[in-house]
Amino acid sequence: MRPIVDGLQEEFGESITFIMLNAEDEIGRPVFQQLSLMGHPGVVLFSVEQKEVFRSVGVIEDSLLRRKVLEQISFS
Repeated sequence: MRPIVDGLQEEFGESITFIMLNAEDEIGRPVFQQLSLMGHPGVVLFSVEQKEVFRSVGVIEDSLLRRKVLEQISFS
């Protein structure tokens, strides 16, 4: 998933903030728990209004993640 997310960040980083956390370290673990992400990779997209608009745990297709990112850009 990291190459997919890195590519999206390179393409859309000026429009969307990307935050990548490790579920196994002291910073990422509480965030994964707070968001109830029971596995990794975990992806959560939030709208500009800070509402969750997409969630996935496990590997997902790059086309789906790209489409969800593009939807948020068009709404902002």
